[in-house]
Amino acid sequence: MAQPQRKQALSVEHQLQLQDLHNEISVIKDNHLVHIAQDIDELDTAIKETKEEFNKRFDKIDERIWWLVGLVVTTLVTIVISMVFGA
Repeated sequence: MAQPQRKQALSVEHQLQLQDLHNEISVIKDNHLVHIAQDIDELDTAIKETKEEFNKRFDKIDERIWWLVGLVVTTLVTIVISMVFGA
């Protein structure tokens, strides 16, 4: 049967190191992680705004391309009709 382990008393130096580690972990949790979360939220907002801007620009380009295609098709149809029914 396994014997229960005795708790060993920590030396003062180890207790101070443990307390320092605990304080550093608290600082990381309270400060650094909060700032990282804020930065992520700001990036998310910036990405959404950029995506909207690109979508607007692509829509404008798409409209212009369709106008150009329409003009080309109209010109070709006009040329074919003038060749068939023209002189």
